[in-house]
Amino acid sequence: MFHYPTRLRAVSALALAALLSACAPSSYLIKSPSPSGLNGKPSTPVAATLNLGDERKGAERDFSTGTLPAGLRTDAGPLQPVAFLGEHLQAELASRGLSVKVAAGSGEPTLALQTFRVLNHRSNGFSPFVTFTYLSATVDTPAGRKRVAAFVKRAKVPVWSFEEVIEPTFNQPLSLAVKELASKIAGQAYGWRASDAQLASLLQKLDVARLEGDAYLDVYALGFSNHPGAIDRMVQLSQHADEYVRLAAISSLGTLGARNQFELLKRLYERRDSIWQDRAMAIKAIGDLDTPESRAYLAGEIKRWEAASSDKESLWTSQVIRLFL
Repeated sequence: MFHYPTRLRAVSALALAALLSACAPSSYLIKSPSPSGLNGKPSTPVAATLNLGDERKGAERDFSTGTLPAGLRTDAGPLQPVAFLGEHLQAELASRGLSVKVAAGSGEPTLALQTFRVLNHRSNGFSPFVTFTYLSATVDTPAGRKRVAAFVKRAKVPVWSFEEVIEPTFNQPLSLAVKELASKIAGQAYGWRASDAQLASLLQKLDVARLEGDAYLDVYALGFSNHPGAIDRMVQLSQHADEYVRLAAISSLGTLGARNQFELLKRLYERRDSIWQDRAMAIKAIGDLDTPESRAYLAGEIKRWEAASSDKESLWTSQVIRLFL
């Protein structure tokens, strides 16, 4: 027979599990990302085929994990991460005028997938359901093989049902991850960037004083333009009061390759009085810069975090940095 304290702990653990779940489903139906259709053109020849290889290892092959693990599915059945990525990456590139077939294969040029997964977290039944979407790969470019990565953090408190979390914490992050990967492949492999007219249209939508709701998606769209004319607006928005607008802007400084903003990104990352996601997005953007200075900085930070305690901040920050290692 259990002693009372042992039984109490067991009952408490069961109660906590029930509270965390709060009617969470065993699987989520994911919708297909809508291609962005950004108007632009490449500056180098576009390969007819981009061979997608799966180099994920160990835990990286577990696509959906976390506090409330659940399967992800599409209308066709369980979501197949590599096939899902290939299909929607091809559609996103095509929408930008890049007729590239993304197909499983080992020839050149190659896109080698290292990480593609969704981690969820929830502290209790009254706290937000949080997802971290990670994507990392190497891609052949005219300058050699390059590491490209994406990281999206989103959260939602389910009020009436867990169906409310699907769009903001699964559909939108997966769509953004595909678009960010496409932007980096388009820019680094083919020299693609949006037209000046497209840039002007995107900038016009971002009236800083009126950004609300899903405006952060417009900030990401501007970042996906690969146009250097977007950098100044991103610097401005990196200080915005809205969390998701701010995170999108910080992330986009990396996507845009804003190497002249390295010191700004360092300051954002090293601000211990800011929220973790600001710092995480700043270190992700530093990784995007891919300079000797930024690579050395990442190497120093991963050593520091790995030597630290195994709390959530250490683990989560290390996971972001490893996207680039």
